[in-house]
Amino acid sequence: MSSAPWYLNSKKPSLKHQRNWKNDLNSKSTCYDRGAKIFQAEKYRKKACQNCGAMSHDVKSCMYRPRKVGAKFTNMYIAPDEKVESLKLDYAAKRDRWNGYDTSDYHRVVERYEARENARKKYLKEQKIKKLEENDGDDDGLRVDEAKVDESRQMDFAKVEKRFRTSGGGSTGTVRNLHIREDTAKYLLNLDVNSAHYDPKTRSMREDPLPSSKYRSE
Repeated sequence: MSSAPWYLNSKKPSLKHQRNWKNDLNSKSTCYDRGAKIFQAEKYRKKACQNCGAMSHDVKSCMYRPRKVGAKFTNMYIAPDEKVESLKLDYAAKRDRWNGYDTSDYHRVVERYEARENARKKYLKEQKIKKLEENDGDDDGLRVDEAKVDESRQMDFAKVEKRFRTSGGGSTGTVRNLHIREDTAKYLLNLDVNSAHYDPKTRSMREDPLPSSKYRSE
């Protein structure tokens, strides 16, 4: 307790040495200003880091790359001073690894991965066109023209949202529908009740719906 009652004898041992930790600690919303710089020096200063030249830490705790000749002797490329804060946090806040993290910086990671994925698709498409151009023939020339067409502009196929079954649960993703719109579904070729059985759960029809037809549907 922070203060003892008047009727207690203060000469005896008590809990007065314990502080009121609930009032001293900062709120949970308090976080470090991670990566903040406060001052940029132009030359080396006394008691600064011998490696980078910053005043916020010493050479033992320096996180910069060890230089062959430190800033103390070269007096060049002095690192800026970092903002050092002394916050009184609780047990969980002290061990929070995301304290002070700026979520707006994550778009750089997304842009880097998207650029790499686009470069990979472009490279694979160029390799496919190059392989088709090496072969001779009219059919190959037609395939080259089809390969050059953007997939998003093809009208025969459509992108649909489908839910995949995985061991960890279903995940929704964009897949390409390989059925052309003009094709008639196999179970619609013969609407007779006694015709081939269609299982809607597995979407399979093992028998031929038109067994007597000359041209059977594939």
